[in-house]
Amino acid sequence: MIGRASSLPGATSRPSSVPLPLFPVPPFLKALSFFLTLVAPGSLQAWPAPIYRNMVYDTLLIMPPALQRVLWRNEAYLLKGVFGLEGEMASALARDGLAGTLSPDTARAVEQRVQGTAEQVNQRRPFQEVAVELGKLLRIAADLADPTVVGAGDPQLARASGEFHRFVTLHLEEFPLVYDWSLPSTVEGASVAALLDRLTSASRSSVPVLVSAFWKDGQLVPATAFDYRSVPYASASLGYSRGVTAASYLWLAAWEEANGDFTGYRFFRNEGQDSSTRSKTEKGRP
Repeated sequence: MIGRASSLPGATSRPSSVPLPLFPVPPFLKALSFFLTLVAPGSLQAWPAPIYRNMVYDTLLIMPPALQRVLWRNEAYLLKGVFGLEGEMASALARDGLAGTLSPDTARAVEQRVQGTAEQVNQRRPFQEVAVELGKLLRIAADLADPTVVGAGDPQLARASGEFHRFVTLHLEEFPLVYDWSLPSTVEGASVAALLDRLTSASRSSVPVLVSAFWKDGQLVPATAFDYRSVPYASASLGYSRGVTAASYLWLAAWEEANGDFTGYRFFRNEGQDSSTRSKTEKGRP
């Protein structure tokens, strides 16, 4: 288990009172919501907004100190990116969720986004712009870690998604941050596509167990019927940790592509090497 945001510079705890940025609902989201009500019994939903905020702060904990410091100074722009994912990518995630699988086109689009973020660093663009793009990458990882997004094509889970997210909201501060070593690391040579494919598959595995938990004798079980010993808690907790871990790998893929400083990074599987001197070749990169 990893420490919480108390180890961040200037922070005494994970900020719980930081106001979330409010953005007008773009027309594409309204159109997408309407479309989904036509093709699915329930509308596509994603994590409650405070979960994304917590994921930002917990992902910061995993970063190399050099990157952590500059991102912490730009947290507002990270959040802006999280809540500002544009229509094309949001629509692709919605389509893949209905299909229950990650399409090669979506995986390529995320890989290109990682490369574009690295180019921003190399071109010395204002780091506020970089932070916005990293926020969007976190949103992608977080949504693919949400079983109700990946399982949106299951009618029963779609109808139960509201109760699942209500459960998440009720237990928001109880989910521990546990580093998920089952996901392939881009820092250790895995491709972005392989990472996202494993993440999607792991989230999809939660779909049948959540359906069984929330539907009993044809009736929807309310969120208040579950506690920390329940299937929804296990699914939400695992999804949270997978989302944070996957987001960290996407951020680090861009950081490595930009030849960023990895000094102090603690999450190499091969702990025998000094993280400050490991090159791309040593980490399995071509």
